Amino acid sequence: MRSRIKYWFAKHVDQKHTADHMLFKHDSIYVLPSQSGLLFIGIMLLNFILGINYQNNLILAVSYIMGVLLVVSLLSGYINFNRLGLKLLSVNDNHEGVLTGARLELESTKERYNIIIKHIDTGSEVTVSEVFKNTIAHVALPYKRGVYTIGRFKIISHFPFGLVTVWSYLHSNKALHVYPLPKEEKTEIKHIFTGADGDTNVNDVQAIDEFNELKPYQQGMSLNKVSWRHFAKNQQLLVKDYTSEQPVSVGFDFDLITGNVEERLSKLCFLVVEASNNQQPFALKLPNATVPIGTGQSHRVKCLEILSEY
Repeated sequence: MRSRIKYWFAKHVDQKHTADHMLFKHDSIYVLPSQSGLLFIGIMLLNFILGINYQNNLILAVSYIMGVLLVVSLLSGYINFNRLGLKLLSVNDNHEGVLTGARLELESTKERYNIIIKHIDTGSEVTVSEVFKNTIAHVALPYKRGVYTIGRFKIISHFPFGLVTVWSYLHSNKALHVYPLPKEEKTEIKHIFTGADGDTNVNDVQAIDEFNELKPYQQGMSLNKVSWRHFAKNQQLLVKDYTSEQPVSVGFDFDLITGNVEERLSKLCFLVVEASNNQQPFALKLPNATVPIGTGQSHRVKCLEILSEY
């Protein structure tokens, strides 16, 4: 019976709360006494019974006051939560062991207090003591290497006295990539790539720079390429522009790396990051995928995502 109720509730949450932006209203807010509230109710009922049995008006008055306080807590907690907005702004893909997380925005036209955002799968949470207008919150997601669906966030408040729990959910289907942690690879394999025919090709060709033209100097250009002869003659800063007859490109092959699976992925990750930082064209080959030679940020991200997905 309990498992059926849990299944029904989980299905209800997925249907009603799956979005990257939620505005919490009466049909998506849940209110129940907290653990402290249940203890408070127990003491209130005990006082009420004692007051009736012993016909003690003072004890009865205390139980009535406790009842009023509980009702005030329920109403105040609901009002504090009603029409609060939550938006998932972005997901921070990163390397394993480095901070990965979700960036969320709490939206409100009035002050709210003691809002807790908890990620169900990891148990990570952040508390926002006061919310007014737009407040940014970061929730850490300490996952291992892999690809994950963000899943469910639980938004909780125990305002004002901790006697009630008011909560709701935001369920996101966004993907989070956790890349391998780079591990330095010292073996000379940077220019080795296994072709489609299974042969190992070595591409260790040095780039040959050939003079192309003179360009006007712009801030940030290397002074080593300035044509000082032209500057001495014409008092004009010109920069020598070169073209390479054959750019150096490299390939990184999973099968040519030593170690277990995670060690290989970490070493490949290091090589990908290093080549990308050096703006060097490279390709990547895994047993289940191959990324052709390329450069740039999008190429780097694609390779890192494939490493996290393996």
